[in-house]
Amino acid sequence: MTTAISQQLTREQAVEMANEILRLEAALKTMKEQLKKYVEEHGDLEIGDTVWKFQESISWDFESDKIKDFMKSLIIDGYTTNPYEIISFSKPKLDKLGLEEQYLMNFAKKKVTARFVNRKK
Repeated sequence: MTTAISQQLTREQAVEMANEILRLEAALKTMKEQLKKYVEEHGDLEIGDTVWKFQESISWDFESDKIKDFMKSLIIDGYTTNPYEIISFSKPKLDKLGLEEQYLMNFAKKKVTARFVNRKK
């Protein structure tokens, strides 16, 4: 199927394209899983200027009773005058609190972005 990006799609073409994307994404997922197993067994895989490897990701899980001490220490030790600038709250964590949107609007500005996704019904 070759359709120019600027050309207006028909519904039939859009359905065909969406199905092809789903097929390709499934194939890609399977290939990545196989490549991951290969790299686990054999180490980094270099191909030209690309390296497939495992890269360490680090995060810090603060104990709830230590957060206030950390914020104070940042000020005392001169790292910042406003440690609250580095704090962020994820939507899933806020959702766990069961807060109404109106309540949150008293403290924060709502930011909405549109992401193009596909989801199972």
